[in-house]
Amino acid sequence: MYLRGNIKTFIIYGLVIGALILSPFPGNAEKISEEMTNEMTLREFIRQVVTKNENILAQYLDFKISKEEIKIEKSVFEPQFLTGYQRGGQKILEKSIFGESELNELTGGFQTTLESKVPTGAVVKLGYNIETTQNLTLDEENQYESFMGVEITQPLLKGSGKAVNAFIKAAEANSDNAFQLYRKKMLEIVLNAAATCWDYYAAREKLAIRKDSVKITEQILKDNKERAKLGKMAKTEILEAQAGLAKRKSIETKAKQDLLTAVNNMRSYISSLEVETKININLNEQINEDAYKPDLNSSMQKAFHFRPEYLSAKIKIEKENILVGYAKNQRWPQLDLKASYGLNGWGDSAENSWDNMAYGDYQTWTVGAVLTIPLFGGKKTKSELSSAIYHKRQALLELKSIEVEIANMAHTAIQNVYSTLEQLKNYTNVRELNQRLLEVELAMLEAGRSNSRVVLDKEEDLIEAKEAELESFIENKKAILVLETTEGVLLRKYDVDVKPVTATN
Repeated sequence: MYLRGNIKTFIIYGLVIGALILSPFPGNAEKISEEMTNEMTLREFIRQVVTKNENILAQYLDFKISKEEIKIEKSVFEPQFLTGYQRGGQKILEKSIFGESELNELTGGFQTTLESKVPTGAVVKLGYNIETTQNLTLDEENQYESFMGVEITQPLLKGSGKAVNAFIKAAEANSDNAFQLYRKKMLEIVLNAAATCWDYYAAREKLAIRKDSVKITEQILKDNKERAKLGKMAKTEILEAQAGLAKRKSIETKAKQDLLTAVNNMRSYISSLEVETKININLNEQINEDAYKPDLNSSMQKAFHFRPEYLSAKIKIEKENILVGYAKNQRWPQLDLKASYGLNGWGDSAENSWDNMAYGDYQTWTVGAVLTIPLFGGKKTKSELSSAIYHKRQALLELKSIEVEIANMAHTAIQNVYSTLEQLKNYTNVRELNQRLLEVELAMLEAGRSNSRVVLDKEEDLIEAKEAELESFIENKKAILVLETTEGVLLRKYDVDVKPVTATN
């Protein structure tokens, strides 16, 4: 305080107003937050948001679901074990050149097969079966027939090559896209949560300003009463001070409610109830940051490297490329190479049948190919290929659209940072001028050349200028948050950016 004088009242004014005008943003807000026991930095708060916010957790579950879908697609290569047993009989009348005869027999069989698809697209079957036959008409003993062999069906055109793993690759691309959507949701919520913290800071500082304003007005009222008793001031000056005090107390009450609202808004981002925790955010680190001076080229490079929407669009193109390749493969005719090899065995018991088969004297083998061609050129696969190509073109256009959108958003965000910074400088100048005007008016009041109404008006002008400066400061901080969100680096700034989780997690 730069007022001069030795009168008691003047000194009191100086002590009270000093708390209001020595700094742009009052530092006595700690009185307001004595009841707030859980103090944390903005970085710590953001980390809690990431781990506790239910919307982020819900989006993360979508990402986890996409990981399970990869496992579902990979399960096509899981071996299958098949086994079964059957028993039957038949009684028929057979006719031949020798006449008619009855055939009455019982049959039974046990089969077991191990089947699997391999990465080449081939289906491999390894099986063993044993069948029994008993002729009841001739009262014969059971006859046993065993077989063990392998059968391979390998696609040579349609269903071969990269087409084998196409749906697995597509599922992996979907998972990568789900991860970017998870980052996008996290980015949006972190932006809003950080902005809410600055709203809390503004509400807290405004309440501190209003509390100081009430103290100043109370001091003016007290001084006016003393002067009126001495006959040095009209009693109307007391009424002026009382009216000013009532107005300021009303505004202070609203400021308290605004602070409560801001605190509860912060709680909602960490899914916390008022009874569970009391929050006080320490923003000193962010307040003392150097002025942010971005440039468009740097912002664009960051956005193309970190922005979830851009990365998601590139992933979508990769997926469409996979599906186009698969659709092209499906246009080929179905040509399958088939081969089998097995051993046979017979005997009057299961053991003898197995032994005869194991000797390897009775072999069975086949080699061949099966060609399947649609008679009308494959209308379905032709349309599927056209659809896949259109989807790829659509994805390319979306990428170009996002590039333009990001460029415009970055340009707007950068201009907003500089604009709010310029506004802050102007409002700081306004606050300093109003501060000087109040000092002059107080000196004139002390000299008897002013009155309480004028002083209170000047004090209110200063309060409004300080709040405008504070709001401009907050807008600049929010503008920086928006720019960092546009660049996609906001999560990295608070060390909460995540990496993709592997399919095994």
